[in-house]
Amino acid sequence: MAMFGGKVPENDPDLKLRTAVDQQCEEKIRGIVEMHFPSHTFLGEETAGPDLDATLASGGWLWIVDPIDGTTNFAAGQPMSAVSIGVAFDGKLQAGVIYEPFRDELFAAARGAGATLNGASISVSKTDTLSKAVVASGAPPNPRSAAPCFRAMTLLAPPKTRTIRILGSAAINFAWLACGRLDAWFEADLNSWDSAAGVLLVEEAGGAVTDCLGTPFALTTRPICATNGRIHAELLEVLAVSRCTGLDVD
Repeated sequence: MAMFGGKVPENDPDLKLRTAVDQQCEEKIRGIVEMHFPSHTFLGEETAGPDLDATLASGGWLWIVDPIDGTTNFAAGQPMSAVSIGVAFDGKLQAGVIYEPFRDELFAAARGAGATLNGASISVSKTDTLSKAVVASGAPPNPRSAAPCFRAMTLLAPPKTRTIRILGSAAINFAWLACGRLDAWFEADLNSWDSAAGVLLVEEAGGAVTDCLGTPFALTTRPICATNGRIHAELLEVLAVSRCTGLDVD
């Protein structure tokens, strides 16, 4: 937290401050995992490389880690970022944790055991129509993934929904959906380290997660539609109409 909101040099287009903090956090997490589970595979955002994702991992135990989800928020001094750690076995999610340090909130889930916030059981909202829903999306830097989201948000503007939010962190979107602070959220393109922990959290809290066409989630899934389950079909209809089902084609 000592580097939260630290100044990024204006002549540094790669945000080296952000990268340094992310790498330090990932190295710390990797060290703990390798100490206790030396035979497990570790997939971290900062060391994965641009083309490596959970899709390339072999069977067995796999740790999928985003050391700081919401790095832009972190570097800008906006307290909306989290650590996201998912664990899968043979391609199926088994456990997930999301820790949000600014509120000291630890969201956790294990397959078949439900979801918790700081040890207390949580569940998704009971909102039953899109017009009453608080819906979140993302604003990624890649225009091919941002454009579909903004098309969908335009169609989802009130009164189609209660309101739209952009929080800047996929992990927080998942966590807040799981505990009922959001009713739904979607994004056109996410890596597995953005979604692994959050998907299980939402599912164990009673929600639904698919791709933006309604196909069940797998670690290879990149477009995400996550809801409390009650408004899933309604949101999928809007995503289809707005062509928010994946990256725009060049």
